[in-house]
Formats: sequence, C-alpha cells, structure tokens
Amino acid sequence: HRDLHRVDRRQRQMCIRDRVNGVPVATIVYLPPAVVANARAIFARGLLLGRNPRAFSKLGDSTIENPHFLARFDEGSYNLGEYAYLQPVIDYFRGSFGRQGEAVHRGLHAWTVFAPLWANRPICAPDEHMLACEFRLHNPSLVFIRLGSNDAGIPEVFDERAREIVQYCIDQGVIPIISTKADRFERGDINNPLLRQIAADFQVPLWDYDAVAGTLPGRGLQADGVHLTTFFAHDYTAPDALQRGHGVSNLTALMMLDRLWREVMDGG
Repeated sequence: HRDLHRVDRRQRQMCIRDRVNGVPVATIVYLPPAVVANARAIFARGLLLGRNPRAFSKLGDSTIENPHFLARFDEGSYNLGEYAYLQPVIDYFRGSFGRQGEAVHRGLHAWTVFAPLWANRPICAPDEHMLACEFRLHNPSLVFIRLGSNDAGIPEVFDERAREIVQYCIDQGVIPIISTKADRFERGDINNPLLRQIAADFQVPLWDYDAVAGTLPGRGLQADGVHLTTFFAHDYTAPDALQRGHGVSNLTALMMLDRLWREVMDGG
C-alpha cells in the first residue's frame, strides 16, 4: 500500500508539472530545442555585456503592473502548495518580482516603447526611452513582454514595432519572453497570432498565456474585458487558485522562469 501511495503521489506530481487545467505546460511555456539554444546564445552575450543573471525586468501595460504580476513572491506571503518545486527559482530571482520598473505603463502601446516622452523623468536620462532606462537601472538578463491590448486597428504597425522591441532586447543581451494575452480588446484575436509568429521568427521564448486563459471563467478577465481577475491570496492550495486570471498568469510565468533558469542559465 505504501508503494502504491508513493507511485500515485509521483504520478500526481508529474501531472502537476506537466499540465495546468488540462493544458500541457509545454504548450504554455513554449521552449523547443532551437529556442533553448538561441536563448543560451543571447544569455551568453548578456554575460559578456555584464548583465545580471539573477535579474529580470517587465515591459508592458496595466495587465502586468504591481501589485498583481509576480510582486507577492518578493513579499513572502504566498503558498505554492504542490508547486513548491518552484521555490528555488523564486529564491534565485529575488528582488525582481516586486520591481515594477520603468517599462510598465498603463495604456502602453508597442509604438510608444521607444518614445522618450513615455519614459519616467527625471529617473530616466534625457532622450532615453523606457526600455533603455530599465535595462540601465536594473541590468536584467531576461524581460517579460506583455503588449497588444492597446494596439487595436493597426496590426501591421504592432507587428513592426514588436519586432523592433524583440531585436533591441536581443542586441542588448537580454532574453525576451514574449507573452500572449487573454483579452480580445483589439476586437478579435488579432495580435496573439502575430506575437506567436514573432517568437517563432526570432526563436525566443513564448509564454503562451492565451493557451490556458480559455480554461478560466470568462477567460480570467474582469468585467472590462482586459484586466485579469485578481488573486491576492497567492495560495495555490485554494480551490479557486487555478480559476483566477492572475493566479494562473503568475503560476505559468514562474514556470517559464524555472525552465529558463534550469535549461538556459544552468540553474538547479
């Protein structure tokens, strides 16, 4: 009976690591071998440039602003439950979770990322855009990119500007983690396919959050149809942990960090 219990427990743990709400983690955290190899090359370039391997940054709009996106993992008041295997990566990147940084702004568009007028003065230097400012101040090796909700009606412009952002990150030795989004604020699912194609073309990590958002009530969105439902408890033993937008968003973002740390940065 004890042996059977151990087998059942191992199978459950494997299932927890392999799927979120029935969706394969490999679909959400998309890191095929070619992407891993390219991410290693970007990371190596970043080390030569003096990037901090224990730091990551965030670039995006209000859907990833504090206190909702990852910030609690720097505060200590959370319960990973059966996802406790993710604790080492939280320890490794401690200090970045609670940082909103200079590249998260409400209403941000892909085309305003490189506009100096959107950078925070006087923290950012004159004529310095927000991403250059954030990279200078925090010196990350990775950056989460969540854009597209505010880029409605201009798919060609969004595609062009998003590609410029990804190329800038690569040139700076910072691994771009491209995130899809749960909303359809651009009046349809227009920008997510573009983001997936960009990730494929540049061979960079894809955090396909949209792939699991469909398993959540109302796609894990608030009544405004764009912001994620909150999960302030950060208690992954709670029954609703995997039914809240930010609950699943934060969990799968941690999974992405864990994979990159172990497979690209030689962690673990």
